[in-house]
Amino acid sequence: MKIKDIQLKIILDSRGNPTLEAEFFPETPTDADLTRTNAENSQSSSVLSRSSSVVSSVPAGKSKGSYEAAVLEPELAMEKFGQIKKSILEKDFKDQKEFDYFLISLDGTPTKKNLGGNLILVLSMCFARLFARHNNLELHDYLRSLLSTFNFQLSTQSFPHPIFNVINGGAHAKSSLDFQEFQIIPQSEDFAIGLSLGEEFYKKLQRILEDKFGKDKVLLGDEAGFSCPFSSNEEALEVMYELIEKNKYPLRIGLDTAATQFFKENKYQVGGSGYSSEQIFDYYKSIINRYNIISLEDPFSEDSFDDFAHLEKEMGGAVLVITDDLTVTNKERLKKSIETKSGNTILIKLTQIGTVSETLEVAALAYENNWKTIVSHRSGETLDDFIADLAVGIGAWGIKAGAPAKPERMAKYNRLLEIWQSQLKV
Repeated sequence: MKIKDIQLKIILDSRGNPTLEAEFFPETPTDADLTRTNAENSQSSSVLSRSSSVVSSVPAGKSKGSYEAAVLEPELAMEKFGQIKKSILEKDFKDQKEFDYFLISLDGTPTKKNLGGNLILVLSMCFARLFARHNNLELHDYLRSLLSTFNFQLSTQSFPHPIFNVINGGAHAKSSLDFQEFQIIPQSEDFAIGLSLGEEFYKKLQRILEDKFGKDKVLLGDEAGFSCPFSSNEEALEVMYELIEKNKYPLRIGLDTAATQFFKENKYQVGGSGYSSEQIFDYYKSIINRYNIISLEDPFSEDSFDDFAHLEKEMGGAVLVITDDLTVTNKERLKKSIETKSGNTILIKLTQIGTVSETLEVAALAYENNWKTIVSHRSGETLDDFIADLAVGIGAWGIKAGAPAKPERMAKYNRLLEIWQSQLKV
């Protein structure tokens, strides 16, 4: 498949920060493109050009692991793109891997610091969309087919659990909460029911928090979760747990502590006190049992493989011990985590590694070693819904896309609902 043209521009993400958006135009439109265009305007070649193109944009995280792919300022990325655009347009790419590794070779660095992981990723995502359309495939079906190129084939079709970040803390909100995400996770296998539960819980939680703190004290964090003057992490958990119990909701609580953010001077600074690794371990155990917590993400700092392994061994698989900053969607980091048994679930973020192919390779490695995957957005998001198709395509256990509010978060959930409903009709 040859690409006729690529347009790159700077847009604003959900935090108002500049990020990249790419548009790919195919050399030859598909039959589906022609049919759609003829229906719209049989006379206009410009309409054909627009309807045949695909668009992708990249988000950005505020809470980042040290081992993530490098990110360039969008203005510099635009300059870099100008230097490589001709090379891309001259080639006829046979598949996703060839395209992605061509960009990696152009960059020539282990961390993608030359071209930037954000520039490489937005091009990789756009190519995936264009190649899927070129082959008349839904994006999630195309991504699933790519798993086989890494010698792995999903044996079952599963649908991701939505993971709603309903209370924001840490780097994602102006509050005293140490932990970054307080989540609810529907236990229903029906995605539509799960989404409905999340929306209902979110609205009831808002009313409870407004009664508790006053409307002017209930703000929204980066991921559309509520930001309030809680006195402690436990107070936030208590409010959530009581609401679940009172309404007998089939919901479990998940936490992303993002411990790297509050690990200072070899102590975990929580609630104004400094905890050793063993003390924070005991603290986690107590709140897991008290609030029936199903998942714990980044409970220790980003190099604490042994502490992750200790928690995984102690909890015996009863809790999803999720690695994010520890593994950063990186094959070598995941290999070490597997060898040391430092977790059982990996968070998948396209932006951490920088290409679709490398992301899928990490997912395949996780599955080969009986780990689960959870696909995640970033705190600074766009309206791009690529991760919804990615979560379905790789059969992820769950997807994090923030609270069920704000357009950039709902874009992902609505796309998942669309896929879910289409699968019910088959």
